[in-house]
Amino acid sequence: MATRVGLDHAMVVHAAAELADAQGLHEVTLATLAARLGVRTPTLYHYVAGLGGLRRELALLGCQELAQRLGKAVMGKSGDEALRGLAYAYREFVHVHPGLYDATVQAADRDDTELVAAQTEVVEIAIRALSAYHLANEDAIHAVRMLRSVVHGFATLEQSGGFGIPLDIDETFERLLTIFLRGLGGKKEEL
Repeated sequence: MATRVGLDHAMVVHAAAELADAQGLHEVTLATLAARLGVRTPTLYHYVAGLGGLRRELALLGCQELAQRLGKAVMGKSGDEALRGLAYAYREFVHVHPGLYDATVQAADRDDTELVAAQTEVVEIAIRALSAYHLANEDAIHAVRMLRSVVHGFATLEQSGGFGIPLDIDETFERLLTIFLRGLGGKKEEL
């Protein structure tokens, strides 16, 4: 099967990302992607290593885009301001790219050095944002995991319509961050 003129790897992955964001990651199949691109399904094998390879490419793209957004959000900031910037940028990424974000959630296979590096970059941005708290390495990793859990939980509940009571969701998010930051600013033993 020949490749389609004008189609390349990046176009295939970006089309899959758009499909994931519009319909959900679970709806991204090679057949639906091929139909979207106007090609036969076997043509996609010239650009990605099957559905598993496509999902891996989506995870890589998602991590790279998330890292870029987080890096911009914390640039020139420190302490609570940096962590708030990071949390709001993370939440916005989930809103803007829900399907692409879903592709980033699972930890990479340790043998996939490119994806591991992209995921590590996201973690390192968060660790740098935590530097004002002077946490030891393990404590910083625990804090990153806690912040990720807080923001992921909130953003995915929000994205799926999980907050039905008519109260200001932004205020709830701000209160959640305030409580998290108060805990983080406390004694190291409390982590």
